[in-house]
Amino acid sequence: MRIWKYSGIYMIATGIIHNVVGFIAGWDVLGLMAQDGLFNSVTNQPDRNYIFWFLSIGFFWMILGHAFHKYLLAYNQALPAIFGWYILLFAIIGCVLMPASGIWLFIPQAIIIILAKRNIVR
Repeated sequence: MRIWKYSGIYMIATGIIHNVVGFIAGWDVLGLMAQDGLFNSVTNQPDRNYIFWFLSIGFFWMILGHAFHKYLLAYNQALPAIFGWYILLFAIIGCVLMPASGIWLFIPQAIIIILAKRNIVR
């Protein structure tokens, strides 16, 4: 089995996990936003900004994972290693700034992408 073929699925799963945590942790804030009618409900309130960006980044990872998955299906080859390097850099910076978070999940994903073209990861 070539695990690199699932790089897109791993990224989608990471986005889903991120947003499930966001919905659970931010449920009360999301409820207040809904009570305010959603339109322009984020404003400058830190808790609302936090949950908005938390969920936005999770959706971005799902979109990126979907694009990765489509590439892998269309070309049947590993992603370009540069994507892995960018993800690894993102993960390292995130781990330094927030070591007690789930951002470390990106490290194995990045390594899989980086090593896939070298036939080290199967």
